[in-house]
Amino acid sequence: MPDRSTPSMVLAGAMLAGTLIIGCSAVPQPTSLASPELEASTPGVSWCGTLTLPSQWQDGTPVGGLSDLGWDEDESMLFLISDRGWLHRARLDFTGSGELRDYQPLDTYPLRDVDGNILESARSEAESLVLDHADDGIRGNTQLVIGFERDARWQRFFPSGLASELAHRSPKLADTQPNAGLEGLARLPGYGLIGGIESAPEGWPETLTRLFTLDGKREWRYPLASDSHSALTALERLDDDLLVLERAYTPPASLVINLRRATLAKNGSVTVTDLARLSNGDGWSVDNFEGLTLIGDGRYLMVSDDNFSVLQRTLISCFAVTDKPH
Repeated sequence: MPDRSTPSMVLAGAMLAGTLIIGCSAVPQPTSLASPELEASTPGVSWCGTLTLPSQWQDGTPVGGLSDLGWDEDESMLFLISDRGWLHRARLDFTGSGELRDYQPLDTYPLRDVDGNILESARSEAESLVLDHADDGIRGNTQLVIGFERDARWQRFFPSGLASELAHRSPKLADTQPNAGLEGLARLPGYGLIGGIESAPEGWPETLTRLFTLDGKREWRYPLASDSHSALTALERLDDDLLVLERAYTPPASLVINLRRATLAKNGSVTVTDLARLSNGDGWSVDNFEGLTLIGDGRYLMVSDDNFSVLQRTLISCFAVTDKPH
């Protein structure tokens, strides 16, 4: 991912004020991305609550740098990965009406290789996550497929953060730009595991990036949103399509989050439908959203990476996609 350590100046004051209010509290705080009227202006998406997480828990465990998340339906557990190589596990609480109410941290593990060594430096920059066997009705058999950005690869891990196999590398990742590798992972019926690259591979137009099956058999050229510097930051299944999360950050003022439906065809074409565009210029209090997961009942969570900056926030936001494919 590009260097985003300097946030939007437009957002800085509001974020800093929020940090001063909640910075001393090591508990999640309810918040919202926009006014109720503005949230109602996205007909393709309905909103079901947002939490701001603290920068660390009471025991000192750091929370920031979150890059993706995955929901284990069998265990009712949320997994979150950090681009510093941490794996967090948590429980969620919802109100009777389905509103996200609370986040309860369980434990945190460092990611380790098959020999038990903690991943360090560029090898630890986890950016994408999808779960295996997480909704088959069997407890205790979940594994995590994690994509890494700088040393571009993917690898399976146990829920304790220990690698269960050697890493996989693909020619589809060989031409990625520095710090713009395997940013999205999802499992799609009929295709299996699909990866997405953050931005255009070397030699490609800036308006396109690559989606590909991890087995290397299929590839698509995905058209990024028209917002300047838009980049793919997460993938998730949406019916038989993909839900794509994009972030467009143009220093010093513009931050836009796009939620889009991508329909993949076997002939290599992609049809994209825009579901919601969340811009700070329109009044949305968005941050650096980088992760997506489906949590059942057509609802999703997305998480933001605060870059360990006091001027940014770690947000977990719940929403449902109400748009149906035509």
